Amino acid sequence: MGNGARIWAQSCSAEGDAIWGVYQESVKRHARRIARPETEIEFHGVGTTFPGIDHLDSAEHLATVEVIRNAIQAEQQGYAAFVMISTIDAGHREVRELTDLPAVFITECAIHLACQLAGKFAFLTHNRKILEKMERIARGYGLGERMVDGASLDLTYRDFRRMYEDPEPVLAAFVSEARKAIDRGAGILLPAGNPVNMFLLDHGVRTIEGVPVLDSFGAAVKTAEMLVDLARMGITRGGSPGTMEQREGLRAHYRSPR
Repeated sequence: MGNGARIWAQSCSAEGDAIWGVYQESVKRHARRIARPETEIEFHGVGTTFPGIDHLDSAEHLATVEVIRNAIQAEQQGYAAFVMISTIDAGHREVRELTDLPAVFITECAIHLACQLAGKFAFLTHNRKILEKMERIARGYGLGERMVDGASLDLTYRDFRRMYEDPEPVLAAFVSEARKAIDRGAGILLPAGNPVNMFLLDHGVRTIEGVPVLDSFGAAVKTAEMLVDLARMGITRGGSPGTMEQREGLRAHYRSPR
């Protein structure tokens, strides 16, 4: 493949879930647009979409087990990088403990980039529960002081198909809510989850009142390509806190059928 790289893109939703069909088509088109010609991005989901996956810790726990198993599989199959594209960043610690793959987690990546691009950032989400989850994640990464209160609508994931059928009212509502975060000092907006990001991208919303709307998925893909380049130069992250014996024992548990 020359200088190309195979990247494993992991979601916390099921590939065959009809609710996600429009989103999955959108994100794959976008990946082809933004990735280097020699980069191969393969998308993988989980076996089932757990109810409440966007904000419930219990749902995240169930998805994380499969995410970790898939990351181990990606490393064994020779992928160059692993990218978590669900904004809850499932498996953030575990994947880095149990694999040596360059690993990108979409929200961690987005908020660090947002802090480079603007003084303050805010999340723009489809409902209040996911907004609260995203803000907890940002504080967990130590960047809460750079965040202002975000904005949200009152939608569920089941609304995403209908959003594409009649987008104008939803776009207007997102813009109206985003203005509130901008008034609170946001210099850049982070749409979450990624279906919101793709909905706004698909309808040409790249700025709101001059404030950038960050393409967090695009940032994650380009960061993965950069980490692959850096790894080839010998620049990698620190090693796992676990011993080799501990890692292999845990990896065997995750790989075993359940």
